[in-house]
Order: sequence, then C-alpha cells, then structure tokens
Amino acid sequence: MKLRILVPRDARLRATSEIRRYGYTLLALTRREIRKRYARTLLGSLWAVLLPLAMLGIYLTVFGFILRAGQTQAEAWDYALNMLAGLLPFQAFADGLHRACGALREDRSLLEREQFPGGVLPAARVLSASVAEIVGMVLLSLAAALYGRQVGLLILALPAVILLRILFTLGLAWMLSIFSVFVSDVAEVLGFVTTACLFLTPIVYSPASMPHALAWTLAINPLHHLVEMYRGIVLHGHVEPMLPLIVAMWAFMSAGLGAWIFRKSIERTKDFL
Repeated sequence: MKLRILVPRDARLRATSEIRRYGYTLLALTRREIRKRYARTLLGSLWAVLLPLAMLGIYLTVFGFILRAGQTQAEAWDYALNMLAGLLPFQAFADGLHRACGALREDRSLLEREQFPGGVLPAARVLSASVAEIVGMVLLSLAAALYGRQVGLLILALPAVILLRILFTLGLAWMLSIFSVFVSDVAEVLGFVTTACLFLTPIVYSPASMPHALAWTLAINPLHHLVEMYRGIVLHGHVEPMLPLIVAMWAFMSAGLGAWIFRKSIERTKDFL
C-alpha cells in the first residue's frame, strides 16, 4: 500500500506563485545587469560574444604561436586550450563575486519594498557574469574540435557543470553581499583573495607542477576540482569517476550555507543600508 502525502491545493498554488515571482524577478534583473554593462557602447550586448571571442583569439595566438618557449606546436596549443578551459570559469567566478559585493547597497530601494525577494540581487549579478563564460565555453569547444580533439557525448554535461559552478559562486555571493554591508573592506580583500586563488589553482600551470609541500591544497581547493571537471568535459572527453560528486558536494554546500546566512541576516542588514 502506497502512502500519499496530500498537499492542500492553495499551498501548492502559493508555492508555484512564489517560484514564478522569484524566477521572473531574477530574469528581469539579470537582463538589466547585462544591458547596464553595455549600455553606453555602440555594439551593446553584442560585446557579450565579441569579448570572449577576442579573448580566445588572443590567448591562442600568444600561447599557441608566440610564447611557445621551446614547445612543439602541438604542446603549445594544448597548453593554451587547457589554460582557457580553467580561466573562463574562474573569471566568471571572480567577476560574479565582485559584482555581488555591492548588490544590496546598489539596489537598496528595491530591497525596501515589501515582500521583495532580496536574494535575487546577488543572484542576478552572478548570472550576468556567467554570460561570457557560456559563450566562451561554446567557442572553446569549437576550437578544440577544430584542433582535432574528439568532442564526445560528454560535452552534453557542460551545462550541468556550469550550473554547479553558478551554485558554488552564488552561495559565496550571498554571504559576501551580507558581509560587505557591515564591513566595507570586503571588496578590497576580495580582490587579493581571488588573485591568490588564481595562482593557487592549477590554471596557468598543470597540477603536476604544484610543489610537493603544497600538493595537499589541491584536495581541499574546490576551484581545482571545478577546473578539472571543465577540462575533462571540453578537452579530454572523460572525467574521474569521483569528480562530479566532489564538485556537486562543494556546490550544494556553498549554496546551502549561503542561502541560510542570507535568510537569517537580510532583515538585520536592511537597518544598515
């Protein structure tokens, strides 16, 4: 005999209405952030495609042809592709956190509205910062295919990995948006921390190059696992069996903790804005 849990129809309708309201608000604010970023440019939102394309071309040219440093042409291209596969998600991660830091102060007029879902303010910044990553990853996948990499069915998992990266960033963004209201130095410290993360994560170098005394940091570095996941999907066609579980664990831990801190602190935060 199956046990059925009946939810009152009114409760289901309220939940559906809340999800739709949250989704519509998030989508509207994300569109606003994208338009605002390119508002005073001649090409407008077209820059969201042109900038990743230009970045891809510059890096492949410089590291694939100019700065070969004794490498063969194949080795130089491999290095450039591997670096870009790590740099694109890292830039989206860092850019999303920097934009989210001032989200509550910049949109405090919206936050003062009754029943306004404050969590969408940092979330919209994180999503808008992900546009360049999504475009860049599509272009990188095409470049890898043209270079001769066998892009298999695993590439279909790329949207799921991007979503996990967004969840991981979003949890930190919710926390930082709250902390930056009380401590104005958070944005300055964040610049130093993200720079340190860039060089402590094997992005411009391979994991094997990490000194033995610091090799243990790779296991506790969520960005390392994310980067390896991107590289495995886009460039190598396979990932380590435990890697998706590790990445998902970090993503949901970050999102859960960030949501809890934001929900507990947002009302008190409004008094300081």
